[in-house]
Amino acid sequence: MENYESVLKRLEKTAKHYTNIAPENGQFLSILIHAIQARNVLEVGTSNGYSTIWLAAALKETGGRLITLEFDRKRAEEAQAHLQEVGLDSIVEMRVGNALDEIPKCDAIFDLVFLDAEKNEYRRYLELALPNIRPGGLIVADDTVTMRDEMPDYVEFVFSTPRLHSVDIPLDDGIILSYKTEV
Repeated sequence: MENYESVLKRLEKTAKHYTNIAPENGQFLSILIHAIQARNVLEVGTSNGYSTIWLAAALKETGGRLITLEFDRKRAEEAQAHLQEVGLDSIVEMRVGNALDEIPKCDAIFDLVFLDAEKNEYRRYLELALPNIRPGGLIVADDTVTMRDEMPDYVEFVFSTPRLHSVDIPLDDGIILSYKTEV
């Protein structure tokens, strides 16, 4: 990550404004990508590209690619500029639009899906993406402690669906990590 450190440090100064993940969450995502040797990742909620850089940097090492979805065109442009600055833009496909419309257009089979957008839509995002997540794939949902009251249907779904094994991880604002089984 040393090549990207200065840009990440700069973006951390505006993390509150952009509601970026914490650095330890970025490290966690990077570890997961390396651990499962992910090749295809979907990010729902790009913002200014902070988490996107963490994901893309790990995917560069695994030979993977990232599709990232952002509703706000201005933020997507900022993220694209940051990705170009660190030389990761070639492995990231930025899609601007409503994730509920964009997810069904994704034809890749994903090893990992990272949810960090509208909390009350998490379940719908997952339901749309689930057919394209490989058995053994991971779903990482952010802000699951601090904003849990905005996603009760997601929490109920991931902890009661037989083909998902889920666990709460008290990292920063909370993460629910889910594993898609073979069933």
